[in-house]
Amino acid sequence: MEKTSAWRNWRVVGTVVFFVAGLLLSGALRFYNLRAEQPHALTSYAAVIYISLTVFAAVVLTRVGVPMQRLGFGLTFKPARYLVLAALGVGLIQLVGLLLDPLSERVFGDTRDLARFSNVPGSPTALIKLMALNWTVAAFGEELAFRIVLMRGVAFALGDSRTAFGVALIFQAVVFGLIHAYQGPAGVVGTGINGLIFGGLTLAARGSIWPAAIAHGSNNTIGILSLYLAS
Repeated sequence: MEKTSAWRNWRVVGTVVFFVAGLLLSGALRFYNLRAEQPHALTSYAAVIYISLTVFAAVVLTRVGVPMQRLGFGLTFKPARYLVLAALGVGLIQLVGLLLDPLSERVFGDTRDLARFSNVPGSPTALIKLMALNWTVAAFGEELAFRIVLMRGVAFALGDSRTAFGVALIFQAVVFGLIHAYQGPAGVVGTGINGLIFGGLTLAARGSIWPAAIAHGSNNTIGILSLYLAS
């Protein structure tokens, strides 16, 4: 039994390490795709790599016994509570943003670099496409990857104690911030803080993806509409 348990733990650790390395690679490819004058063709596959790795890690970790409660899509309590948690999350993120922007300008000389979304202002087509990506790849895709698969995997590998979940909460937020390096230093810090908030919502919801995903999508929607109306 001890050998079986040790082998299972090593598989969990190995899968988490491989997953994190892949996420960071995906973030690096996205960064160079946006920043390089002539990006390599491989950089266009960042999203494919990220999605494939998430599916792979979810399957492996679930098969070795990491409990993810239907990958976070199960309902642990009444739906109204998810909406309340999501609303609190959005409010907290907006408040942090208001406080962080002036500090980012002072420390980094600028706020988040949103050049990636420069085609959105005044373009209904770009708005619709970005909204679709927001509520699929971003809201649910990133929450599944970071707050369910990664955070749960790290916590399990460290023993599922309160300390383990605390470390996992911080770790996933750091990785989440780093893969958004294309938004500049302010974007890394801001996104990392958002990752802490989304992770906290997931823990408060007993491992459910719903509050964080709704908050994530809603907060991004506010930002996207602000960009669109800025034309």
